[in-house]
Amino acid sequence: AQMGKVIYEEQTSTQVPSSMVIHQSDDAWHPLKDKYYIEWWYFDLVAGDGSLVRGQLFIAGDVSRPKRVMTGVRASYVKTDGTEIRIERRLPFSSFKASTEVCDVQVGKNFIRGNLSHYEVHIEDEENALDLQLDSGIKGITSHACFGDESRYMYWVVPQPRCQAKGTLRAKGQTHAIEGIGYRDHNWSNIPFLDLLSYWDWGTVYDTAFTIIFAHIVCTKRMGDAEIKPIMVYDSEKLIYMTSAKDKWSLAKTDIRPDPVTGVGVPHKNTLRIDDGGLSLELSLIHI
Repeated sequence: AQMGKVIYEEQTSTQVPSSMVIHQSDDAWHPLKDKYYIEWWYFDLVAGDGSLVRGQLFIAGDVSRPKRVMTGVRASYVKTDGTEIRIERRLPFSSFKASTEVCDVQVGKNFIRGNLSHYEVHIEDEENALDLQLDSGIKGITSHACFGDESRYMYWVVPQPRCQAKGTLRAKGQTHAIEGIGYRDHNWSNIPFLDLLSYWDWGTVYDTAFTIIFAHIVCTKRMGDAEIKPIMVYDSEKLIYMTSAKDKWSLAKTDIRPDPVTGVGVPHKNTLRIDDGGLSLELSLIHI
């Protein structure tokens, strides 16, 4: 059956619109009795030395059918020389516990918990353990889009657009101190991603004075090739500009080269532009 189109509010503002104000419950667990249900709590950070840390706790599957539910954790520490330490564990639904009111998620011995401004994260496997504290004074946002009707949706919540991240990674008997600028988000949805979404670009830019977060989601023909395009600009204290209007900003990709492993074309230059009356921004993101 032909599904309807994407339902998504296009708006532009110099402060957080009332529909996007974040609450602690937005970062809690949203269990769904739906085979397409998936939810994850994500974080990443760039350390002072240029090393990268990212990870997530996740759950997927119809929660009324425990045997069909998959849960687990992932984390990765990419050192400046390009070597990577990975943690990846899948666990049964019985090892998952979470609050539906605040962010307090446990998967076995792994957890993320916090109150929008402060989070503690612990992710481990047999050999490695990552511990992080994420602190932020900037209020985030909540947003969502519906696909066809109100019953099929995808939520994107950003509790911490920019945070101070501090912690340690213990790996093979060594302890690495980690400190840098981080980001936290949380997604849940009950849509068949491959049927409805063609691809997406998503990114964060950290300047000394400003933080920019953007997503450009392109839907499949079934969804009328619809585009969902939120972008947010923060100063050191708060949101100063956001728009989800398609024509007010763009992301141009050039210098496309094939990935050595997958052969997929990867742009080595992205040009981000916002053009909206009093606000004009042009930024080149170069792959080095």
